[in-house]
Amino acid sequence: MKKLLPILLALLLMLSIISCSDGENNQSPVPNGLVAEEVRGITIPAFSIYVNGIEITQNTVAEYPMYSVQATSVNSSGTETTVTYVGFAMKDILQAAGLNETYVWLEATASDGYTVTLKGDVIYEGTTLLAMTKDGSPFASSPWMAPCSDKVTGNYLKGTASILVNTTENAPDIKNPTASATGNIPSGVLPEILDRTDKVEFEPYSFLVNGTTVTNDTLAGLKIYKITAVTVNRNGEQVEAGYTGYKLADVLNACGVKGYTKVTAIANDGYKTELAKDLINSDHTLVAIEKDKELGEDGTVWLAPCSETASSAYCKLVVEIIAE
Repeated sequence: MKKLLPILLALLLMLSIISCSDGENNQSPVPNGLVAEEVRGITIPAFSIYVNGIEITQNTVAEYPMYSVQATSVNSSGTETTVTYVGFAMKDILQAAGLNETYVWLEATASDGYTVTLKGDVIYEGTTLLAMTKDGSPFASSPWMAPCSDKVTGNYLKGTASILVNTTENAPDIKNPTASATGNIPSGVLPEILDRTDKVEFEPYSFLVNGTTVTNDTLAGLKIYKITAVTVNRNGEQVEAGYTGYKLADVLNACGVKGYTKVTAIANDGYKTELAKDLINSDHTLVAIEKDKELGEDGTVWLAPCSETASSAYCKLVVEIIAE
């Protein structure tokens, strides 16, 4: 027996080493062999969704890891596609919302009203993501809901606006702030753009565009617009504000910036907001020098995509805009 003891201890040590090694490979497998690999250095685009009535934004999940998953699915025409999603595990999204029960039913709803439902273990699989990018491109308005182990393309959702979960297979008895807060905002109706070129003269301001200082003189001669936008804040409340300034696309053109696909606005406290190309070129996206006739603090400005209703898409105290 004494001779066997060292052998048993050695075997236990080897098993312990193997177990520790498996826990440090930054990969989360699921039963079918699909793998979620942790990735770092990804900029989180601004977003806002509601999970059981609780707002989740890019700030809420900033401390959680992001994962990359290659998913293969088949659409209704029988076409197979393989794409790579990068985002947050759905189980982490639930934790960020403070939802810590065991849920067996999940329904995700897009901004256009389309819904998909997940049931059972797939909700907690490491490869079920709230995805920020798809094949390297960020979402246009809201994240994807990507149950990457699912082989049916129709069970993936783009433009996720809200998620409901329950411990039974039906909708929970909860009022979704998204619906109540935006109920008076007409769907698909954009706010009016008013030309204020000859009616407004701005006090001094200064910010950077791709490292170059922009001041009143830089943008002299550009048309000035005012847009009154209605947004929904993190408490689900509607907020109306009037933004006055220049179209972002006009500002970039005046600075000689071309060929961009995304813009990142950086505030003086380090907060960042990222816009995709469709919002960059939108007539409703302003570099606002004034908000409700007030100047930005210390000469800063606002980046205001006034076609968006989520307040997290806006950035105040902007000191730098990077177009790439």
